Amino acid sequence: MAQHMQQQILAAWRVDLVLAATLAGDSVRVEGRNAYPVSALPAIDISAADEGIEPLSGGRGGLATLHREFLVDVTSIATGDQAREQAMELHAQIEERMGPAAGGVLAGLLIAPPRLRGIRGQWDDAATQPIYIVRGMWLCRYLTAEGAPRGPASHP
Repeated sequence: MAQHMQQQILAAWRVDLVLAATLAGDSVRVEGRNAYPVSALPAIDISAADEGIEPLSGGRGGLATLHREFLVDVTSIATGDQAREQAMELHAQIEERMGPAAGGVLAGLLIAPPRLRGIRGQWDDAATQPIYIVRGMWLCRYLTAEGAPRGPASHP
């Protein structure tokens, strides 16, 4: 059985970012529950944020096509003397790969390329070593049929 479209989108982010060969290499995960070990940094963490849903007119068979706007947090994490610079460089690589010209697995799920809504950088004060994180919030727009969250719908 196919996963919910949100899960498919998060998994596609991971695949596309691993294939992009960023500073993080294959240290890219979806919704990690625990902190990365310092030895795995730099790294990227991808997680679900909010989703808004609006019905579109022209549903088929009495069911509406739903326009969904799913916010995805993509966090760059780095450590060491150059943690801030390295996390910002990693974020820049993500923007270059996932911006308006993005292709890859994710492009097959969305109705438009993901759009960066904002970023926030900060030091992780709870860490025992200097760790800097840059959180990018991305808007991913896709369609589903009403009552069918596992697969994309075509434009009405």
